[in-house]
Amino acid sequence: MGVPGEVGVAGSLVLKRAALVVLGLYVSGMAVRVYARKYYIFLPDYLRWTLTRPAPPPGTLHIFLLFADHFEPEYDAARVRTWGERYRALARRHHDRDGRPPQHTFFYPGDQPRADVFAALHDLVDSGLGEVELHYHHDFDTEQTFRGKLETAIRTFQQYGFLKTIDGGTHFAFVHGNWGLDNSNGASLCGVNTELRLLHELGCFADFTFPSVYEDSQPPFVNAIYAARDDDRPKSYDRRLPLTDLDRGADVMLFEGPLLFYPSRRPRQLFLGLDDGDVHPAVPASPDRVDRWVRAGVHVDRRPDWIFIKVHGHGISSPADADAVLGPGYDAALSWLEHHYNDGRRYRLHYITAREAYNLARAAAAGATGEPEQYFDRPVPPYVADVRQPVEKEQGDEGNPR
Repeated sequence: MGVPGEVGVAGSLVLKRAALVVLGLYVSGMAVRVYARKYYIFLPDYLRWTLTRPAPPPGTLHIFLLFADHFEPEYDAARVRTWGERYRALARRHHDRDGRPPQHTFFYPGDQPRADVFAALHDLVDSGLGEVELHYHHDFDTEQTFRGKLETAIRTFQQYGFLKTIDGGTHFAFVHGNWGLDNSNGASLCGVNTELRLLHELGCFADFTFPSVYEDSQPPFVNAIYAARDDDRPKSYDRRLPLTDLDRGADVMLFEGPLLFYPSRRPRQLFLGLDDGDVHPAVPASPDRVDRWVRAGVHVDRRPDWIFIKVHGHGISSPADADAVLGPGYDAALSWLEHHYNDGRRYRLHYITAREAYNLARAAAAGATGEPEQYFDRPVPPYVADVRQPVEKEQGDEGNPR
């Protein structure tokens, strides 16, 4: 028989070896996950961001929420009208610090034109519930062939007052179908290495495609708003330029949404989840997610007190997707925002569109002072279709303190 001390030492060695085996399995599993899901594209910058992000400044923090919806109803105008009625009901229950209802940015596919869908979208815009921007799926194009497609789409949108500003200019925000901006996922999802320059020439001021985790197109930067200049190769936006370069030859603004890891209770996630701001049936909006989105602190350097939350989704692609955007989960997330990030002292909440987000980011980069509302409509003014009318609140809805 062994002496008690020897038994204790042997048991301790077994535990240490078991711990090392578990640790090795965890590290191996995480390495496989990083490779398979292409986290390696953004992990270096994520570590930099984690170690260098500034603490929230004292005083009032302005929280801006915009929803970049990859809005694809598959030519079904009846589905859009039904969706719109549900959104109107949701919007009547919510408002920001200035009494404005949630603003939805409908990135509608230019490759799916249909008059009755545009008319239904115009009704939502006319009700003051958001703006329409350009989404496009294309493949195996050249700059010349894609230019023609975009020009046709822009003309069609402008017949309904979209993509044309009240000063007569052509301006638009963009989301690339299948995450393939600037040929970053290959010719089968784009084909145009000079896409950033082409978009700029046709009136695009900003791209709202990202983040695109799991895809080669994911930028190597996280939680950033920056400028990009085309350099005739795929994925030109992998070089980050200051926003002030938009006045010195840069092509478009890249406006990213929140991207951050968080502790998880799920073994299949290796106890580490990743939130990319995507609102969908498997990962619905929630108060916990709202807190993470705020914590990501997406901002422009000169205004760290202006925090942008750009969430995205495919809000009409299926009944489940519609429920994720219009149902109780998103309703609860908006209520959480309005009650925890809208006290008028530490926080002020603003519901905005993609165009307004671009204008605010430009203002922040220029060192804007004062209240943010004065910058909503410059340098890009409202679209012709924008008729701002307040949405009536439900009877008895007292809302937040004003």
